[in-house]
Amino acid sequence: MKLKYILLFAISIALISCKPEFKEEFVPSKGNADFTKYISLGNSLTAGYADGALYKSAQANSYPALLGMQFQEVGGQAFVQPVVESEQGVIPGKLTLGLVNGQLFPVPATDGDLAGFYPPIDYSVTNLGVPGAKVSHLLANGYGNIINLAAGLSNPYFVRFASSPDISVIQQAVSLNPTFFSLWIGNNDVLGWASTGGSQGSITPQADFQAYYFQLTQALAETGAKGVLANIPNITIAPYFNTVPINALVIDAAQASQMNIGMAVVESNINTVLQMAGLPAFSYGIQFKEGVNNFLIEDNNFPYKNLLNAIADTATNVQTKMMMRLLQFRQADNNELLILTTPQDSLGMGMGSFMTFEGLPTPVPFGIPNRYVLDQQEMDAVSEAIIGYNEIIANAASTHDWALVDIYGKFNEVNDGLVVDGITLNSEFVTGGIFSLDGLHLTARGNAFVANYFIEAINKKYNSSISRLSLTNYQGVKFPN
Repeated sequence: MKLKYILLFAISIALISCKPEFKEEFVPSKGNADFTKYISLGNSLTAGYADGALYKSAQANSYPALLGMQFQEVGGQAFVQPVVESEQGVIPGKLTLGLVNGQLFPVPATDGDLAGFYPPIDYSVTNLGVPGAKVSHLLANGYGNIINLAAGLSNPYFVRFASSPDISVIQQAVSLNPTFFSLWIGNNDVLGWASTGGSQGSITPQADFQAYYFQLTQALAETGAKGVLANIPNITIAPYFNTVPINALVIDAAQASQMNIGMAVVESNINTVLQMAGLPAFSYGIQFKEGVNNFLIEDNNFPYKNLLNAIADTATNVQTKMMMRLLQFRQADNNELLILTTPQDSLGMGMGSFMTFEGLPTPVPFGIPNRYVLDQQEMDAVSEAIIGYNEIIANAASTHDWALVDIYGKFNEVNDGLVVDGITLNSEFVTGGIFSLDGLHLTARGNAFVANYFIEAINKKYNSSISRLSLTNYQGVKFPN
């Protein structure tokens, strides 16, 4: 069996030449906003997380750091981040692009020692982005208390810069007496669930999201500061969900014939079970063909799931237990998604088609486990949540007369592909320019792209003139020398 090349890449790098343009002199102006004390609140996107880690050079190019730099043109003070003094990050996970068997692949980085998250830093910061935070977490007292880590009630990234152990992120934000703020939060309220194929955690109910978001924005409004809110992108356009093709099972005619014979045997086996239970015959409706085929995936809604699970639970034979679980599969639909962390070696061994298992006499169908798949039902749940969250965010911006950045719309444009500053941007993994090697977070260029849309929304709302960033000054994914 031959699998289509799934992850990468024949990459060519083009040099872009630019002709000089003559423009009228740009005069910065704060308009009717006060950028003296700018603070940012959010999650890993705000913190500057990239390539699977929060590390020094990525953090330096976080979109709020870039905004803070531009705000200095109009009277803003220096923007202060809780600097990570390591290129490896705080928690293991950083990726870099490396050559593996002549191909470029993300591999674990080896950029020195990790930075500690305790004891906390001894200076006040204005970037309050906390990787992993949901909207409710910004309200939680003790979210920066190291004592709460074991119970999962605190966050090591906030432990690093919490001004006191039991303060909440929003309390710390208010205590800074900001004159201007940005708030981009809510991605993790749906992403944490979606990134595990709906197998871990849950989507924050919209009523809860609304209550939490109201508390956050009300606390910020009471400071008298003006600000900018950002909504949530369609997360499924990110490379994390679109790099591993659902139809990467490429087989020849002989293999297709063998698999179809195998499917007939499997159907015969399950129909024997159903007949014994007095149930009608069942067909998977799968016919493999020469060429491109969709993978088999675990079927969360298999029609006889309860029966097969009951047999597995009571069986004493290991083979029977295994087969009752393996029979619960279907062929993926064309628009369903595999996540970036789907194990490539397992696909090569037959996961998603027919795989050999110890104790079973012949290869059997093995659907890709649910934790690697975002199926149609799960995609619909993600879409519904994001649309609901974005309505709540838009209403908050309108209620308080704050600027609103339509990240949802802008990232849909990225998905379609666009050219900015002579640079082609899209949502492709590695080569698209926007997303880093974890397939979810932004490159330096992606952060500059986002910062420009914040600036655009701020200028429009507050009649200010803050200069945009040139994307040519910021790098996408770093390639090996």
